[in-house]
Amino acid sequence: MNDQDRSDYRPVFILCPGRSFSSVVCGMLGQHPELYGLPETNFFVADTLGGVFRWFRKLGPGNPHRLDGLARTIAQLHEGEQTEATVERAWQWLRERPDMPTGELARHVARLLENRRFVEKSPSNCRGFDNLIRLYRTFPKACFLHLVRHPRSTGKSIYEIHRGRQGKDAEATEGKNTERIENYWFKVHDCILRFTERLPARQSIRLQGELLLTDPDRYLRQVAEWLEIRTDAAAIEAMKHPENSPFAEIGPANALGGNDRKYMENPKLRSGAPPRVNLTDPLDWMPDGSGFGPATMALARRFGYR
Repeated sequence: MNDQDRSDYRPVFILCPGRSFSSVVCGMLGQHPELYGLPETNFFVADTLGGVFRWFRKLGPGNPHRLDGLARTIAQLHEGEQTEATVERAWQWLRERPDMPTGELARHVARLLENRRFVEKSPSNCRGFDNLIRLYRTFPKACFLHLVRHPRSTGKSIYEIHRGRQGKDAEATEGKNTERIENYWFKVHDCILRFTERLPARQSIRLQGELLLTDPDRYLRQVAEWLEIRTDAAAIEAMKHPENSPFAEIGPANALGGNDRKYMENPKLRSGAPPRVNLTDPLDWMPDGSGFGPATMALARRFGYR
């Protein structure tokens, strides 16, 4: 059976907005003996590999680095390590294939892993419904973990990232960014719901990231049961060590990223209940002290938040 004909791959995709614990959750799941956690590969933002490069260039300066995870993946799987030399060869390999369909690239990665299923968490998967359809057509038997985080915690994390990047220009652009934060959380989760509600039963599940971090033994076992993989103590223990992933550290100089920077600087699992937050208080990042809109409140409550 050739790679183009394979429809039996069952990778695991974590669907969520950015700043939703996805780096650590992907790292945890990827340490299971039957799984392999990838950094952000952004396979599905375009039909071809050349289209992926163009998509990120259009986003503006600073965005092409988001393909670091893809280069690191190719270096690791082709040569077994991530050095400046192996990553440079990975970049070259990718740039030499502008017409390669992204589905073929994703299946190439799946084939290299042989009996292990990859776990992938690029926020760009949920940037638009077309990306999710492109993903599904490539892997119709994939499993989808809808990872949620309280909108207040997500929003605050996004706001702090924006502030850090803007530096001296923070005040000039703050209003524009604060207006986008709630919209982003709502639109991404709404897109995920419209997608997962069309899937067959058991092909997707939803999980609060806060619950997983509070009681990893319980919820990692539940996720493993859903994926129909080992649930023994050794497998669960392995998943509690995301720091053992080859992508759980900052990459070489020509591909530094691929995962959340804070995670890569300290990738060990820090379990325990996150700080309690609620839906009704004024939002820290809104200059006028306003709160969430009714649509966000309703969706968050649907996810079990208060």
